[in-house]
Amino acid sequence: MKVTALTNRCIASGACVLAASQVFTQRESDGVVELLQERPSLDLLKKVQQAVAACPSQVFVVEEEEDLSELTLTTNDQDM
Repeated sequence: MKVTALTNRCIASGACVLAASQVFTQRESDGVVELLQERPSLDLLKKVQQAVAACPSQVFVVEEEEDLSELTLTTNDQDM
């Protein structure tokens, strides 16, 4: 699974951090989501999915991949 955070959409609610603080944080300057781990372990998958679902501004884009043995997170400042 690949999850991309579209940081230009982030409204700094912090919902992702509350759901998965091991994976997400917020920039001090403006509260925009930042990744703590680009390749978190699969045992954090459920928390990442909760963070994606909890985001009020739908910052995250999820791409299911054939290889289910890896979870990858990226950031993108562009709209997809």
